[in-house]
Amino acid sequence: MFDKIRLHESIQSFPLPGKQGAAMRQLFSRVFGFFDVLRRIIINGVFVLMMLVLIALIFVNRPSVPVNAVLVINPQGKLVEELEAQVPNFLALGMPTVHQARVRDITDAIKAAKDDERIVAMRLDLDAMGSASLAKLQIIAQAVESFRQSGKPVLAEGYSFSQGQYYLAATANKVFLNPLGVIELSGIAVYQNYFKDALDSLGVDMHIFRAGRYKAAVEPLMRNDMSADSKSVNQAWMDVMWTAYKQDIAKMRGIEAENIQKVLDRPADYIKRYHGDVAQMLLQEHLVDVLADSVAADQYLAAEVNWAEEEPMPEIDFQNYLHAANPQAEQGSGGQIAVITASGTILAGAQPSGSVGSDTLSDMLRQVRLDDAVKGVVLRVDSPGGSALASEVIRQSLIRLNDSGKPLVVSMGSVAASGGYWISAGAKEIWAQPTTITGSIGVFGMIPNVTRGLGKLGIHTDGLGTTATAGAMRPDKPMPDQMKAIIQMGVDHTYQRFLTLVAESRNMGVEQVDELAQGRVWSGLHAQQKGLVDKLGGLDEAIAATAKYAGLKEDYSVKYVEPPKGPRELLAEALFGEADTLHRMLAMVGVDTRSSAAPWYAKAMLPMLEQVKSVLQLNDPNHVYALVNIAE
Repeated sequence: MFDKIRLHESIQSFPLPGKQGAAMRQLFSRVFGFFDVLRRIIINGVFVLMMLVLIALIFVNRPSVPVNAVLVINPQGKLVEELEAQVPNFLALGMPTVHQARVRDITDAIKAAKDDERIVAMRLDLDAMGSASLAKLQIIAQAVESFRQSGKPVLAEGYSFSQGQYYLAATANKVFLNPLGVIELSGIAVYQNYFKDALDSLGVDMHIFRAGRYKAAVEPLMRNDMSADSKSVNQAWMDVMWTAYKQDIAKMRGIEAENIQKVLDRPADYIKRYHGDVAQMLLQEHLVDVLADSVAADQYLAAEVNWAEEEPMPEIDFQNYLHAANPQAEQGSGGQIAVITASGTILAGAQPSGSVGSDTLSDMLRQVRLDDAVKGVVLRVDSPGGSALASEVIRQSLIRLNDSGKPLVVSMGSVAASGGYWISAGAKEIWAQPTTITGSIGVFGMIPNVTRGLGKLGIHTDGLGTTATAGAMRPDKPMPDQMKAIIQMGVDHTYQRFLTLVAESRNMGVEQVDELAQGRVWSGLHAQQKGLVDKLGGLDEAIAATAKYAGLKEDYSVKYVEPPKGPRELLAEALFGEADTLHRMLAMVGVDTRSSAAPWYAKAMLPMLEQVKSVLQLNDPNHVYALVNIAE
């Protein structure tokens, strides 16, 4: 743009005499104007063309469902409640597409296929499925079990299975494993990087302010190891998770949960019995049914549905099936239940999908509050928390919704802790799964100071201000004790506010809440026993409860409310798929983190990068956060 201005100025000031100069300047000006208009036409034309392509992809090229087809459940990437928004930039053009799979899309496809006569079987192709919490896996497993009850067979196959992949594979009638494959069953562990020594060596001092004995989100910045309190809290919820995992697998596979524990406690002894053949050990311990390749799996499925044709059975993946079947279009007309998803870190202001923006979510809550067709609202919370101020802004919007007379029910996903619990507390009813991570009622603040690090480089800061606290928040000068005291008082005040609002909404005393709080994390099972959660169940149960509170009969419909997307976002999604910056960066250098066969160093790097990312995106203006650090 600046080059264009300079060129135009140089034309205007070109030293030509008299009428000849004026004519030349006018000529150059017209030529320049012509090319400028041409440039605009080309750019706008390309944009319009791309939009037409997008519209064609959405509306014209709708797939059809073949008769006697197999529904293929082949999620790629991490299982999420809501897809992260795509960032439209030209750098992404050179990066491999990295996917996410929305749990609702998978379950909607399975539920629709159950009663669809065109679908005769289901195949679980899980090789590209990434990480997933147990709570999300259980939701999909329930849908698969319902599909099986219709009498249609389900087959799972894979080269190898991660622990999460195997959980879904175990829901099938038959599990096929490659003869050289393995199942990465290792139990549940919580390990994370600790940065105190690294920060000290860099000359970075972290000013930590917290309220809550068990508020461990800041531990990686102030310690080199996990505290005894954190180990105690983590052990409690991990035991619930692992017990649930083993019991579910045992039930689905028809084996004893104790046998799974025995194999994992002494894996070398069991593998030795089969001369190092891991796949054979898995077969003999009834964790899989058949050791064979995909050809044998296809033959089994064809025999199950009496497919006698020479050509392979027709297949359709769950995404194309959703697009073709459009199950949402067949809902009832007796009133609507709106479902809003709050997924990701809670941040101030407007935020894209994948984060919970206080302004964005408040706007959606206002939308359903003013919509006469909506009779009740379910807030699906899958968030570790974040900004305390943003959490309070959202809670106030939820109160206005409650006051409007429309029942509000919260359905907790994998994690609804700290700020995630803050926004949940005011609901008419709270539902959680037994394996939900919740609680963590506590607050912290953290501010880095790099004075020592800059001093090592010979950089110093000096100046003056009109008050004792002017410039006190600068990271390149020591923080005054008075400012430290102010921030700690703010953290303590916010914690008391947190306790009070929970006590009021749960009909408990503040002291009683404080005993359950202190930043302690609870499983959904224990939270329900302690009175922090009303009932145990998933999203479907929460929707049914909301409809009952709203006085709706069985012919109600469910409306999923999402943030509005502009043309640029829609175009970016069509071009690039879903966004996941960290995975894209690794994919660009040839590391596919989606696969269970991803290199060990990639798996080791991702948790650390996620920790750094979670810190960098925090934006509370008061530097006060209600956040829990739990990795799925």
